[in-house]
Amino acid sequence: MNQKIEIDYAVSDDVPDIMMIMETAGQLTKDAAWYSMDDEEFVRRHLGEEGFTLKAMKNGEMAGFLIVRYPKEAKDNLGVYIGLDEARKKEVAHMESAAVHPKCKGLGIQRCLMAYGENVVKEQNYRYLMGTAHPENTYSVNNFLKLDYEIVTEVEKYGGLPRYVFCKELDAS
Repeated sequence: MNQKIEIDYAVSDDVPDIMMIMETAGQLTKDAAWYSMDDEEFVRRHLGEEGFTLKAMKNGEMAGFLIVRYPKEAKDNLGVYIGLDEARKKEVAHMESAAVHPKCKGLGIQRCLMAYGENVVKEQNYRYLMGTAHPENTYSVNNFLKLDYEIVTEVEKYGGLPRYVFCKELDAS
C-alpha cells in the first residue's frame, strides 16, 4: 500500500473536500468543544487573500488540510497573549485550522502539514507561529508540542470554550 503523502497549496476547487473533512472531523471528535469549525467563506478567504491553505494528498485523494492565517491588525491576533506591540503583531501567523480524513489518521499528516506551513511562513518573514487547541484534545496539543510550540496561556475562545494558546518563535534570520 502506497503511504506517500504529497503536500501542495489548496485551490478553489478543493474547498468542497476541505469542508467535508472539516465537517467529518467535527462530527467524529470526542467532544464538540474540541474542534471549532469554519464556514466556507472563511476557507475561501484563506486560499491567498488572508493567508494560505495546504492540502495533503494520498493516492489522489485529499487526506487533510491546514489553514494558515495572517491576522495582522485583527482584534483576535494571538500575539496579544505574548505581549507583542502593534508592529510585532504583523509578524504573527496563526496555524488556524487543521483536520485529517478519518481513514488517514495516525499517518502524521497534521504534523507534516504544520511543518510544511512553518517553512512557507518563515520564507514570508513571519516570526511568530501561534495557534490554539482545546486542552483535552491530546492529538492537536501533542502535534503542537512535538513541533516545539510552547503553551503560553489557557483562555476562553470561540464563545467560552477553553483553549491553550501556543507559540513558536522562528529565528530572525
